[in-house]
Amino acid sequence: MQDSMSSASVAAINGLQVLDRINIPCWLHRPVPGEPYCNVKGESMNHTVDPRKSLRQVFTAVKADETELNIADSPFPLTINGEEVTAILSQTEDTFHTLNPEHIRAKIMQKQNPIHTYLFDQFGILISANLNASNKWRLQGVDDMTKFELKNLLRHDGLEQPDAAAAAIKAIFTYKQPLHRVAMCSENSKGQIKWTQYEMWPATDAAAMQPAVLVNTLDITNQRELELQLEDAKQQLLRQNVQLEAAKVGLEADQVRLQEQQAALRARLQQALNFVKAPRTLVDTATVADKAVSIMDTFLEGGAPNLEELIAVRNAMVKTIDLRQPMDLDNQLLQRSGMSMDVGQAMMDLLQGDSHSGAKRLMRMQSSGTNLLGRLGPSEPGSSRFNSSRRLSKDVSQKFCGPEWCEDLPTIAGTDLQYDDGTASKIETAIVPIVERMLQEAGYSWTFNVFDLADATNNRPLSTLAFYLLKGSGLLESYELREDTVACFLRSIEAGYQNNPYHSRTHAAGVLQMLHILLHNGLMQSGAVEGPMQLACYLSAICHDFCHPGLTNDYLIKTRSQTALIYNDISPLENMHASGSFQMAASAPEKDFAAGLPVDIRNALRASIIELILGTDMKKHFSMLSRFQALVPKKVAATVDTGNHPWLPTSSESQAQAPASCTASSLAGLAADQKLLVAQVALKAADIAHLSAPLTIHKRWTAQLTEEFFLQGDSERSLGLKISPLMDRTDSAGMVKSQVGFFEIVAIPLFKGLTGLVPGTQPILEGVMANYEYWRGVQQA
Repeated sequence: MQDSMSSASVAAINGLQVLDRINIPCWLHRPVPGEPYCNVKGESMNHTVDPRKSLRQVFTAVKADETELNIADSPFPLTINGEEVTAILSQTEDTFHTLNPEHIRAKIMQKQNPIHTYLFDQFGILISANLNASNKWRLQGVDDMTKFELKNLLRHDGLEQPDAAAAAIKAIFTYKQPLHRVAMCSENSKGQIKWTQYEMWPATDAAAMQPAVLVNTLDITNQRELELQLEDAKQQLLRQNVQLEAAKVGLEADQVRLQEQQAALRARLQQALNFVKAPRTLVDTATVADKAVSIMDTFLEGGAPNLEELIAVRNAMVKTIDLRQPMDLDNQLLQRSGMSMDVGQAMMDLLQGDSHSGAKRLMRMQSSGTNLLGRLGPSEPGSSRFNSSRRLSKDVSQKFCGPEWCEDLPTIAGTDLQYDDGTASKIETAIVPIVERMLQEAGYSWTFNVFDLADATNNRPLSTLAFYLLKGSGLLESYELREDTVACFLRSIEAGYQNNPYHSRTHAAGVLQMLHILLHNGLMQSGAVEGPMQLACYLSAICHDFCHPGLTNDYLIKTRSQTALIYNDISPLENMHASGSFQMAASAPEKDFAAGLPVDIRNALRASIIELILGTDMKKHFSMLSRFQALVPKKVAATVDTGNHPWLPTSSESQAQAPASCTASSLAGLAADQKLLVAQVALKAADIAHLSAPLTIHKRWTAQLTEEFFLQGDSERSLGLKISPLMDRTDSAGMVKSQVGFFEIVAIPLFKGLTGLVPGTQPILEGVMANYEYWRGVQQA
């Protein structure tokens, strides 16, 4: 080895430094005896030695006084592991390390670097590792580093990760990434979690001049813990932000609600101020019985009854057949109420009871020129006049629903669907999500839109909602009613509803939904409705307008329809609804849902359904309301909120003291006939509950009722009959004028009485008062 140093000893020292810099394992072997050793990389054969140990003999043998280090090209003896061998050394020049001190320093730094550094080839095989890295794995039992691979280095939870190694090789050599990082965790001997980050750069093997990857391992446990702490803090801040945002939304909603309440209070205060000069009442709806009870209460309380009132009541009791009808209602409606003649006549026709069905009706029919033996009008269910698809006339939709409806007038109640026994035998169980959401809403909402349900169920709102409520309430299970039989009955009833603008299956579904809300907001909790009566209420709402022809009772009577003749002009429609429903159930075994009930329950159920449906006749209104108001405690009724309308008709003067067992929170002490009366009033309230609906829905129902009236007026005109009040299509202003009167005389007293007895029903009264205010504004405009 030729060196530029002048001293052979210095050259020897440099030679030793060169040997110390040899880091790649090299081995000598003699595969065939007699042949010289050769320099081999990689694996140990049958006899291996470290060349540094043997070559060190050459340099340590140099004497200090020698001036040159001469190495002959001829063989010389060496002792290797105690064996005398012959070796040949070739002279070369170390131009890379020996002459560059910076490289020597760099090598020393790399050797002592605590960061473990590895060099792998493009196949993931270890080429080189620094001292600390090699020592680590030797301490872990890896003696042969020549077999060490990248997949052995990358470990997660103590397991090798060949997929991660393959991904790293691909990232460096295929995708040419300048830097590839991967972090993995493991558990140390003390049971502590340690995180290691492997950083990989593309490199070149200087010895073989082949692509390689340089790998550094970094302990990032502390960094990872800080990152996790920061992430936890970040998530906590996010949760706090969400909570603050929710609180903000809640505060904003509370602010809006308070503003609405403030506006409502201001409006009600203004209404009260406006009503100071308003008349105390339009019509005195107190019945003869109410006034008689009031006089007796005054006497029993030690007061002196008014003599004029006492004489008027005495005369009315002599003249009046039905003591539960208001006194002198005809004159009040036609003369003293301030209503127009046609509106007063319409209210009288609607509300006068059966006691007026004799001579007074005969006189009215003769005065109108009606031929009592004249031809019959097409009035029965199934008549061609009432089976056609109907649309609101343009003038009706403009008046009640606004001009936006005029462009595309909707078909009322959809298309007539005639179900045969096969299709009516079951109700689909695969309810689409939107229908399921609607049915859930129907179970609790005071403002449910039944038109949306009709659209979503392909015009089968009644059977769908009825089955859902009957099953969901547990009634089918409690009374062991077969689901397929109930479903067939419901479909058959729904098919019997005619395609009328108002009295349709959609209307029946709306009545059922509101009755369900009333039952579950006080009537059932108070004990007023219990046992079979709940089932009777549901079935009555379902059947209460079955096969309705879209005509009034008065029309059926004056045209001598078959229905009126069968029921002797006494509530012909209501009798037909009840009778027809039971006939439908009895027409086939697969529809007779009550066949399996005990006889006593079946008979009680039938009797209750009949009474409930007959109670929907508006001519029974005052009689029922008068008896019902007697159940409402005076103190409770006096506190019912009607929105500061002090001049509206009140029932306090006509109410008898309620039984001791009857309170606003418990009606269980009522007699059976009184509980039936409560259920009848609830069904009546549900029957006209569109008066409490949101204004857009309420106006739509009003428009459809107006159209149904106009269709009857068209029929009366074609038959040469006098057109009934409010049913002349050429004078559509009457319906608008009649709204305020109907609210004041019928609706508000009814809902006020119901709320007085069952406070949980207050929302329905609030909706009624809101719509009443709308119609008052329209009337005054």
